[in-house]
Amino acid sequence: MKKVNRPYSATDVFNNLHGTYSKSQVVKALDKLVKYEQLISKVYGKSTIYSIKQHRTEEDEGDNNEIRSDVNRLTEKLNEIKNENKKFEEELANLKNEPTTKEAINLFEKYKEDNEKLKERLDKLTNGSILIPPEKRKRVDEEFEFNRNMWKKRRKLFRTIFNTVTEHLPGNPNEFKERLGIEEDKIPFEKDPLDI
Repeated sequence: MKKVNRPYSATDVFNNLHGTYSKSQVVKALDKLVKYEQLISKVYGKSTIYSIKQHRTEEDEGDNNEIRSDVNRLTEKLNEIKNENKKFEEELANLKNEPTTKEAINLFEKYKEDNEKLKERLDKLTNGSILIPPEKRKRVDEEFEFNRNMWKKRRKLFRTIFNTVTEHLPGNPNEFKERLGIEEDKIPFEKDPLDI
């Protein structure tokens, strides 16, 4: 048992002795060794397991302390390496997000072109040159005038109809308008809203 340093049952010991001693003699001998504290025994169900008693010495304690300090030192080193690894992973992720040299060159060319276009536009604006062609300006003015006239007509038509309907109604017409949820434009009817 000392040599192998593992637990055995009485049957295992009997079998290893190849029948030299009877099973009852083996059990008595094992029980005597337990009594003299050479072995320890544990009962599991109907079988008893025997094992060598492990003696703790000061040397073992020293070894344990040395092992503990090694474990602590290695744990600290592992934590340092993990932190370093985390920093490297973050740096790698940042590098992956940035464009490659080829992409950076293409982006530089694109931004350079965009910058030139914006510079030309800025020069036109600062010089006071007209950016909208006269035909387009005329068309936009005509559309605006048409829509403004439609707005005037519809507003006038609404007021006429509303005044006719509310002429003989009891109560205040403004309260009736509010009850119906009708909101009018706050811009004066006669005034051009874009005149400043």
